[in-house]
Parts: sequence; C-alpha cells; structure tokens
Amino acid sequence: MPATAPRTVVFPLFPDFQLLDVAGPLESFSLAERIAGVATYDLRLLSAEGGMVRSSSGVALPAETLSAFARRRIDTLIVPGGYGVLDAANDRRLVDWVARHAPRARRAGSVCSGAFVVAEAGLLKGRRAATHWSRCDQLAQRFPDLTVERDAIFVRDGAIFTSAGVTAGIDLALALIEEDLGRDIAMQVARH
Repeated sequence: MPATAPRTVVFPLFPDFQLLDVAGPLESFSLAERIAGVATYDLRLLSAEGGMVRSSSGVALPAETLSAFARRRIDTLIVPGGYGVLDAANDRRLVDWVARHAPRARRAGSVCSGAFVVAEAGLLKGRRAATHWSRCDQLAQRFPDLTVERDAIFVRDGAIFTSAGVTAGIDLALALIEEDLGRDIAMQVARH
C-alpha cells in the first residue's frame, strides 16, 4: 500500500461491546492523523447486520455491514471486548468474517476480551496473547493452545496483537501509530 493512501482500520462491533475499547483507539488514530497533517487512516465501524450497535454503556454507534467489506482491503482489524464478547465469540458470522479477513490484513488483533473472538477465529493458536486481567483464566481454559501473558499491557506475536483491558487499547493504538507514523507522532498523541 502506498504510504500516501489512507490505511483502513476496522472495528467489528457486536451488542454490548466496550465503548472505550473502540473510542480510545479511534481517537488516538484520529489525533495522529491531525498531528501528522495527512490523511492516514480510514476508520470504519462494522457489524454483522449494520445499523446502530449498542455498547455496554448504552451508547450506540453506527456501523456498516461486515459484508460491505467483503472485497475491501483492510490494513488493521481490531476486535473490541465487552460484556457481550462471549456471545460474539459464538456468532459464526462475526467469527468467520474475522477468520477470513484478518489473515489478509497487514495486522489484526483485539482490545481487552476481544481476544476471545480472535482466538475463536483461530488466529491465536500457538501464540502469546493478552486480555483483561479478569478474563485471563477463562481465556487460557477455553483456548489451551495459546499462552496468556497475564501481566502484559499488549502483546504482539507476528502480525497479531492483543491488549489487556480497556485503556490498554490506547497503549496498543500508540504502538501501531508509532509503527505507521514514527515515534515523534506517537509521543505527541500520548501527550495529548
């Protein structure tokens, strides 16, 4: 992808997702773009059915359908966590979509308990992963073929990344911004 083309960053949402898992990274990417002064990111919210998707806090966000991105190039795929994540990990439409699209993305992963969806999609087999501290045992038991890094803020294992709970998604976004735009821009975003 040419350096001047915006990188498409998608967040597949599900009912009862954690709003900050999405809003923190979205704001970080958006601020990085403003600081850099160049169109860097094409930020998209998706869901199985599209329309308004209600977060665990009751705030709903508008989303395009997963099928709208069937043939679109995705640079970065980030699955949020939240109270609805176990239902999401059992939603074959979402899991199959992640399983199909993540390997074609430059990088993919999760924030917080979104690791359950990423693991269900088969992306964490034999890898190290982070998740919310309260879900570490559950993730390790459900997916014994991955290694849960209990004290990590975020883990990158090849092109797959996972982060610990909620605000750790901002730390992860800063690392991705540094990779894309350099340390200076990432530090400016962090200071803001």
